[in-house]
Amino acid sequence: MPRTVSSTEAKNRLGSLIGWVAETRDEVIVENHGEPTVVLMSFAEYEELLALREKARRASILDRMRALRQESLARNQDLTPEEGEALAERFAREVIDDMANDGKIRFAE
Repeated sequence: MPRTVSSTEAKNRLGSLIGWVAETRDEVIVENHGEPTVVLMSFAEYEELLALREKARRASILDRMRALRQESLARNQDLTPEEGEALAERFAREVIDDMANDGKIRFAE
C-alpha cells in the first residue's frame, strides 16, 4: 500500500524513502499543502508504466488508422483496386521523395 508524506518530510527523509520504495516496490505519494504532487516509485515500475503508455499510444494510433481506412474506403468506392493501388504507390513515392529531399532518409549507393 502506498505511503503518503508531506513534501517537507520527503525532503528530510529522501534517502530512507528511496530505500523503502526499493525494498517494498511500493510507491510514496508526496503531498504539497495536502495535495498529491509527485510519486516516488521503483525504476522497474517506472519502466512498466512507460511500456503501458507506449502500448496505449500505439493502440490509439492503430484505432485512428483503422477509422481513416474505413473513411477512405467509404469515400473511394468508385475506384477499382488497380486505381487504388496506383494512387497508393504514387503517394508512397511522393512521401519517400519528400523525406529524401529533407534529409530524413538516405539511400545506399
